[in-house]
Amino acid sequence: MAQELINLGALADDGTGDTIRIAGTRINNNFTELFARPSVISDINVIQNNISTTASNADIVIKPSGTGNVVFPGITVEDNNIKASRTNDDLKIIPNGSGSVVIDGIGFAGTSIVGTDSTIVNVNENLIVDGTLNADTPTFASPVTVNSTLDVTSGTTLSTLTVSGASSFVGTTTIDNLTFNDNIISTSSNADLNLTPGGTGVVNVSNLTIDSSINLTDNVIKVMRSNDDFVLSANGTGSVQVSKIDMNEGTVDNTVIGGTTPAVGTFTTVSITDPSVTADGVTITDNTIKANRSDDDVEFTANGSGNVVIEVIRFPNADGSANQVFKTDGSGNMSYFTSPILFDVSNLTDGTATVSGGSSAAQAIDTFPVATYRSAKYTIQISDATADRYALIEANVTHNGSQAFISVFSGVDNGSSDGSSVYDTLDLSADVDSGNVRLLGTVNNTNNQVVKFVRRPIKV
Repeated sequence: MAQELINLGALADDGTGDTIRIAGTRINNNFTELFARPSVISDINVIQNNISTTASNADIVIKPSGTGNVVFPGITVEDNNIKASRTNDDLKIIPNGSGSVVIDGIGFAGTSIVGTDSTIVNVNENLIVDGTLNADTPTFASPVTVNSTLDVTSGTTLSTLTVSGASSFVGTTTIDNLTFNDNIISTSSNADLNLTPGGTGVVNVSNLTIDSSINLTDNVIKVMRSNDDFVLSANGTGSVQVSKIDMNEGTVDNTVIGGTTPAVGTFTTVSITDPSVTADGVTITDNTIKANRSDDDVEFTANGSGNVVIEVIRFPNADGSANQVFKTDGSGNMSYFTSPILFDVSNLTDGTATVSGGSSAAQAIDTFPVATYRSAKYTIQISDATADRYALIEANVTHNGSQAFISVFSGVDNGSSDGSSVYDTLDLSADVDSGNVRLLGTVNNTNNQVVKFVRRPIKV
């Protein structure tokens, strides 16, 4: 409703204005509209410079319309963002006196950040400190990157420390049980100093001196003190093993080494008492020789025209022709020869199967792959031990890739014990199943039939 104005007339008391009743009505209508507004009937009180709500525990909500924002001098509240309105202005939140700015349990007071409930303050994302970091007793649960100087002045425990640049430790530095001072690394009392690489790594030292007496440089091991002996000593019943040795002087079992006139050396018998001896890729244990690298061959190679001899068997020192086999001359000499029974497009295979009686189902006796063989000839022996009946028959099988065909030839059987009648117990058939030709048998009585066969297949 629009505002209602009281007609005051042209001049005072000229009788042209509204009557007192009409003026009162207009005043009432205006106040009715004013008190009907949400801003008046709400629970908001504005007293002097205080804005409060009269409803118990109620919020005060300042809500602009549409895309509008709540704007204060220098500050704009846009949705859930508070930002400075003036260009390049700081956004300052300043507490009073010794108070702090508290945001969800985190208190900010001057240059300090504290947990208001005295618990741990967690920084869950990457933290970059460009200046000096002073920490009393910090605990870091994940990797920490320090791009400037890390000054450790008191006892500090580090689970993992990765240093990309140079590190300087002044004076004596202790890490776990190790002490570092100048160029000296030492351990705690009576503790060993272990250098252990990871995985397939090695401890690589270019020049190493042990106890001021032994030096290792490149591939040379030498004593340091003048006129000292070089002693290699095994422990207990162990022995010193050297794979290859070149001696320039001295003696072995009183045989002079390195003399001006070469002489034949006579040595005592060498006895190896260890359970096993390893020489490069071969291990000898008791009476067993085996390769110790995965998938390695064990090779016996004679010298020149010599032969490898095992027991009294002498093997040839050169390979034969393709498809040849070994033969012996009866005196231990092996040689290659071509066998007249080796086949090219066929072979001989035998097998056995038991076909159960009392079943009308055809049961598999033998199979061969369709892709490899076209046909097969079977010689089949059938034994019915329960009825004391036996037969020998032949069968030819071929296929066209999807169907199999069979022809059975009558053979011989013991019939009525005297051979006067035929005893036919097994019906043979053939089919193709899952890429294989199957020879099938169906028993026509209740007795199990033991089938033994010889198969000669012919390739496709």
